[in-house]
Amino acid sequence: MKASSELHEFNSEIMGHTVEVSVVLPPNFEQISDSLPLLINLHGGGGDRSFLLRSMDIWESLWKEEELPPLVMISFSSGPGSWYRGNWEKFVVDELPNWAAKKFNTRTDREGSLLTGVSMGGYGSLKIGFKYPERFKAIAPMEPAIEPSIHREEGNKRNTWYRMEAMEEMAWGSPFDENAWLEDNPATIVSKNADLIRNSGLDIYLEVGDKDYINLHDGAEYMHRILWDNDIRHEYHLVRWADHVGLSMENRTKEAHRFLAASLAGGLDEPTDLILNTEEKKYLDWVNGGMQRGEPDPSDGESLMHKDPKRAPTVHRGVWDPLKETAKDDPEMKRAYAKLPPTK
Repeated sequence: MKASSELHEFNSEIMGHTVEVSVVLPPNFEQISDSLPLLINLHGGGGDRSFLLRSMDIWESLWKEEELPPLVMISFSSGPGSWYRGNWEKFVVDELPNWAAKKFNTRTDREGSLLTGVSMGGYGSLKIGFKYPERFKAIAPMEPAIEPSIHREEGNKRNTWYRMEAMEEMAWGSPFDENAWLEDNPATIVSKNADLIRNSGLDIYLEVGDKDYINLHDGAEYMHRILWDNDIRHEYHLVRWADHVGLSMENRTKEAHRFLAASLAGGLDEPTDLILNTEEKKYLDWVNGGMQRGEPDPSDGESLMHKDPKRAPTVHRGVWDPLKETAKDDPEMKRAYAKLPPTK
């Protein structure tokens, strides 16, 4: 069975006009009685709801390979330069999910809500996800149109030349309201909202090509560093040889959606606290004593850290725990990511 797509229009009370919506339904949707997760896909600048449907081959492939669970994808036409400003945020967070739930029996709870987008849509995914981290299980912004700063930088520079004055004024007022722009700037939001984002448990995926013609890899790298410095867990991909468009996008899109699927499934954490068997205990005794005394490996040269992948993390932990214990008084050990020294 193949996935299917639909086009809809509904009158948005929040936006005050009709919004054009596109929907992708998973294979065998009619036979599914359970409420499915909802994945909202925000289109890029100059795009509209059709962006979602142009990737049907990708969605089909992910479902065929069972790399994506049954879920409903939805997108909408926000305008070519909306930047998902103002009421669009409330539309994404509340009105659209509620409409989808009534129409397609999708979930509205946090654990069943996902957000992604490309370019301007990546920007929107970051902005909305960081403003409402308690609303989404995971976000996967791709090549987001963000600048590497928590402040408004001067125009016509490496990371600002692509600004379009008319479109910015449509989003943030004419004359341009710099404070309104800063309120929406994802890097600024993280700097002000770090504790809420970190404690929410929001799963974050961030990616960009290292040959992005608009230099958006600078903004993504800066975002990665802000998340790192604020000890906010995330997955970051700087994709070698990849531009803003082109052949790389198919695999990159699949990878982002594999992350979203993993988030829905509870993540990919592996246990490190399994009960050690006799063989493993002997091996750890040797590593933490006999090896240093020159005694032979009791596992006949086959490291138990590689013998059974499911048990390997527990054995690996046992190897290093004695040394790790020596750093227990260092407060930095409580962080997920270290406070790194300057590179120069």
